[in-house]
Amino acid sequence: MVRLTINLIAIFVVATTTMATEVVLVADPWPPFNMEVGSEQEGYIVDVARIVFEAAGHTVVYKNVPWKRAVSGTRSVKYTGAIGASKTDGEGLVFPDEELARNLLNFYVLKDSPWKFEGLSSIEAVAIGVIGGYDYRDWLNEYIRTHSGNDDRVQVLSAHDPLKQNLNKLLYRRIDVVVDTEAAIRYKANKLGILDKIKPAGCGEEPAYIYIAFSPNRPESPMLARQLSDGIRGLRQNGQLKKILDSYGLLDWK
Repeated sequence: MVRLTINLIAIFVVATTTMATEVVLVADPWPPFNMEVGSEQEGYIVDVARIVFEAAGHTVVYKNVPWKRAVSGTRSVKYTGAIGASKTDGEGLVFPDEELARNLLNFYVLKDSPWKFEGLSSIEAVAIGVIGGYDYRDWLNEYIRTHSGNDDRVQVLSAHDPLKQNLNKLLYRRIDVVVDTEAAIRYKANKLGILDKIKPAGCGEEPAYIYIAFSPNRPESPMLARQLSDGIRGLRQNGQLKKILDSYGLLDWK
């Protein structure tokens, strides 16, 4: 079955292959999109990338690095691509036509918290936990920049597994609200055994489109972007994308 899938995907990608290369993809762990390197499940975006690029004859190397370093290293020639980039936090990178997720900002609090997200004015009353370099939409990005030195308003983490640390900070009441996508928060909280201790408190309305974005300083990047888009469409058409997403308990974002 795996061999058949690779052959089907090859129809979409091999015809555009002009060179085989080592594709080094990087990001901090952001389950279920991408997870710890070498874990039983490395994330559905990593799974998709491996199938598509290996079918095209490339070698895929996946590494965990802090997000700011992932983006800066991809902007240079250190890495091939950054997993989980939006066109805001990945400005200047080479993007494929096909995204790999569509996300809304979600706000999670402890079960006994009365707080609800009701726009920017409600954010001003709490301490939020966010991750350095992430795209939180223009209005919240500006709020984070303005208040990042004030721990009573905003606490920014850029260390290894920052979502885990933010959820632990929420649990110990060092922050009031964790901001991220619902899939990421629920997956990580479930792994930590604290899903029953938190609850959603609202979400934003603006979707973010999430991609693997490539280095603007590598000549192969436009080719890789085309191959990835063709491969995603092929996986969706032959049903393999659904099988990958099913293994994570997820639905196709389209």
